[in-house]
Amino acid sequence: MDLDFSQQLVRSPSNAGQQYFGLIVPGGPVRTDFTPVDNTGLKYSLRLECPGNMPLPLTSVTELVFFILPNVPLPPDHGVMCYWQMEAAATSLFASQCPQQATVTTGFELLGAITPNQPSVVFHTGWSEHEQAIEVSSRNTPVTITIGVSLEPLSNIQNMGALRADSRLFVAQKVAADLFKFMGSFDTGAAGGNQMVVPKNIFDRWFQRFENRFRRDPNFFLKQADDS
Repeated sequence: MDLDFSQQLVRSPSNAGQQYFGLIVPGGPVRTDFTPVDNTGLKYSLRLECPGNMPLPLTSVTELVFFILPNVPLPPDHGVMCYWQMEAAATSLFASQCPQQATVTTGFELLGAITPNQPSVVFHTGWSEHEQAIEVSSRNTPVTITIGVSLEPLSNIQNMGALRADSRLFVAQKVAADLFKFMGSFDTGAAGGNQMVVPKNIFDRWFQRFENRFRRDPNFFLKQADDS
């Protein structure tokens, strides 16, 4: 799935002016100004500024309310995947790691999903436990949060387990399974039994592969069958 919500905004002629979604930061107004990010009419984004649209510190924002607007039908058999991305000044956020960049931008991370049968939900942001969110909050660094939404077939949403209450544990299990499968492909079987013999740099090699695939499709590991 292409999640490049930051690309140049192009309004779809067939959906010009159409709004599907609403979002509320607790204590703030209803936001419905999501903007199309490509010409498919299936991907939208909304930028939130902290401070501005959200209070400082960022970690104090523990929940977001997301919903489908009344009397606005989604395409048949579709639901909505919702993601977030953070952008902050590099001089404040891990500047030593990227001295040539003016800003640091995280990848898009999944918040959750809604469906026609569950048209509203309270998402837990997890920012109070997120390393980079904690860092910017400790420095009161201005932050831009981009909320990205993607209309997806219900089968995709169900396969990715986005509606599971234990979604974080589910994601961790999928990442661990991908690592185990990668390590197993290098096992010579020389040790026998329950032991595995792999190259010393196996983790670095796996992470580089994982990162490259993640950039192309942030949900690739969620789509893999459990026995694959």
